[in-house]
Amino acid sequence: REVLGTPKNVSISKTPSGKYYAAIVTEQDIPHAPLNGDKIGLDLGLKEFAITSKGEKFENPRYFQKSLRRLQIRQRRLSRKQKSSSNRNKSRLRVANIHEKVANQRQDYQHKISLKLTSENQRISAESLNIKGMVKNRKLAKQISDIAWGNFLTMLEYKGNIYGCEIYYVDRFFPSSKRCSNCGYIKEDLTLATREWECPECQHFWDRDINATLNLMLFCESKIPLEEGKSTPDQLVVRLGMNRNTGSGQEATSEA
Repeated sequence: REVLGTPKNVSISKTPSGKYYAAIVTEQDIPHAPLNGDKIGLDLGLKEFAITSKGEKFENPRYFQKSLRRLQIRQRRLSRKQKSSSNRNKSRLRVANIHEKVANQRQDYQHKISLKLTSENQRISAESLNIKGMVKNRKLAKQISDIAWGNFLTMLEYKGNIYGCEIYYVDRFFPSSKRCSNCGYIKEDLTLATREWECPECQHFWDRDINATLNLMLFCESKIPLEEGKSTPDQLVVRLGMNRNTGSGQEATSEA
């Protein structure tokens, strides 16, 4: 395709499957679109890839999981080939092609969702996830790595700058799922297995994920006050606070 802007440098790379790519860095002025559309909350999960406060649910395609059986067969055949042989190299390329296809499928899916969300909304409020800490869970590490939340959030950020959509992150300790977005009641005994629950205060019946997205949206609009999490004595706790007038993030520090 046509190269836009002034070319600065070119990087040539080769993939494990043997394909060559040229990455051209150019300098150009990209006009930013004005803010338009709705304000939504966005919750990322494993059962569904993403859920919005509008009730939209994007399925988790699980591309790696679907290709796992075929990948195991190819890797087993690769391990039996003689080292430095041409047959081993052919087998290695077949394994690399499977990994490359999974990566391309995942990237294509996330590009489409991130484009849809940033072009239709002027503000997206999402939870700040500790992905490095979450992948240490050996039972969920493979699923979390397959879904690639970090890559998706990066897409949201740079596309938000182009299409006029602000991306806000809420502190990971904010009780978005446990808090009733209607009356503010905190359900302390809510477990991960509970997908739907009824608020004992206002009797509102909630889908866990939809309720979380509504809380994320309300917090970024400063309609929910800053709530401090539990901490050890003499430990400084930094929480994310939102300025009602400007909508920009500011740090609030208190001593526990």
